[in-house]
Amino acid sequence: MTSSGALEELIEESFTSAFNHHAAGRLDAAEEDYRLILAMEEQHAPAQHYLGVLLHQCGRHEEGLALMHEAARNAPPDADWCNDLGNVLFACGRFEEAAPAYEQALDLRAADAQLWTNLAAARRALGQTDAAIAAGKQALQYDPHCLAALHQLAELYAQLGDRMQSSRYQCMAFVLPPHEGKSRELLAISFYFLGQMEQAAEVCRQWLLEEPGHPIASHMFAAYAGLPSDTVPRDYIVQRFDDYADHFDSNLVTHLDYRGPQVLEAMLQAGLADAAPVNVLDAGCGTGLCAPVLAPYAQALEGIDLSPNMLRHAARHAQYTALAEADAVEWMRAHPARYGLVAACDVLIYCGQLASFFGAAVQALQEGGHLIFTVELAEEERATGYYLHASGRFRHQRSYVQQCLQEAGLAMVLVREESLRVEMQQPVPGLVVLARR
Repeated sequence: MTSSGALEELIEESFTSAFNHHAAGRLDAAEEDYRLILAMEEQHAPAQHYLGVLLHQCGRHEEGLALMHEAARNAPPDADWCNDLGNVLFACGRFEEAAPAYEQALDLRAADAQLWTNLAAARRALGQTDAAIAAGKQALQYDPHCLAALHQLAELYAQLGDRMQSSRYQCMAFVLPPHEGKSRELLAISFYFLGQMEQAAEVCRQWLLEEPGHPIASHMFAAYAGLPSDTVPRDYIVQRFDDYADHFDSNLVTHLDYRGPQVLEAMLQAGLADAAPVNVLDAGCGTGLCAPVLAPYAQALEGIDLSPNMLRHAARHAQYTALAEADAVEWMRAHPARYGLVAACDVLIYCGQLASFFGAAVQALQEGGHLIFTVELAEEERATGYYLHASGRFRHQRSYVQQCLQEAGLAMVLVREESLRVEMQQPVPGLVVLARR
């Protein structure tokens, strides 16, 4: 073997040793080998490049970058090296230099989703939101399951205040396998948000195999699978709203643009503006969002709810004269002719058939007393007059509501079509009704 051949072999062995040390995190040993190579061949580009990366890892950023730039001058363009250079520049906060490095890498390997994602990050750091979104979407063209690109796009749209698009990309990221260790409820919700009902139902079906009878899994399986149902199980409501209570107000009002109390207030002002104060029942009072709306009509304001945690939050509203943990139908049957006004805001969305609730309300109301309530409006006809929507809430046909009121002996005073919430950036159709005994 010639001396030059022996030298080349030694350099190759040394580089293999250096790279293996580097990959294993043995940086001192790796640096020693890289420098040995450069002592034998001053312009050895791979040793320059990776020593530059190593020096950056050790906090010697400028020295490392100088070596990486030198390596780029000593070797043909390489997409991975350009990407490495972009990553080091990005880590150093030199975003204006990082972006062209990623672009050069893409010139060499355009169909690389990770490179597009890195460019998106650099554009985002430069405040170039539209360019960042374009790069993130380009990444998904090459790899629809690129997790980093999905997260990047979710964050970019959140910055723009577009919750719908941000949530869509978050859900797309969350449903990617593996599913082990992920919340099954959030997994099902994510599939629902993406319009993939079969997958949402399957998540709940698997959940029930592991936890038979789980209230949330059982109810939401029925909702996603489109199964017939007459009411929401009590244990579902208790668990769901106990879990939600601590953030219920902010989530409902801020993220769903919830207008229930405002809609109720407008209807009360239209129908009962001059009415004398009466005993008022806030049936399904939740955290007490309607307390300020009902208080002007009340000589006494009582609130009931199935969720102890909801009631704990409702107790912060001084307008309530009493609060109790109770089922609304059972409570009203047990307190005949007690109230001049019963309010059920966002309660009947958890009841399919309404006859039981209206019948109990008639018992609880004094002669001439009023019932005010809201429902979500069915957009399709069903023989039953209602159906369980995939959201887990019931929707009722207007004709069915009118029929049930009439059969219970309640006269409709006012009715308005109003949207109480927004879901997936679409207003959910609803009814607000004032009826008299």
